[in-house]
Amino acid sequence: MTNEQHFEEELLTLYDEEGNEVLYRKMLEFHSDQFDKDYIILAEEGTQEEEELELIPMINIPDEDGEGGKLLPVETDEEWDMIEEVVGAQMDLGEEDFEA
Repeated sequence: MTNEQHFEEELLTLYDEEGNEVLYRKMLEFHSDQFDKDYIILAEEGTQEEEELELIPMINIPDEDGEGGKLLPVETDEEWDMIEEVVGAQMDLGEEDFEA
């Protein structure tokens, strides 16, 4: 499985179920040849270091010019397993290498 990975610090504003704005930091972005999809891993901005960091994987579907687009939830177990492998490999590199 080949995954092209990009590390680029970026903040995104998304809306929760109640319509509240929530700021997220992009932690990792990669393409999976296996699923022919782009993925983005987000973490809520402002999480304290002593708190466990909750990573939120999303499918990234860019618009026609490659900017913006939409984020969709990951729905299959196979995609979750692949994402866990990629994130786990990045965590093995060390936290300073994983963070954007």
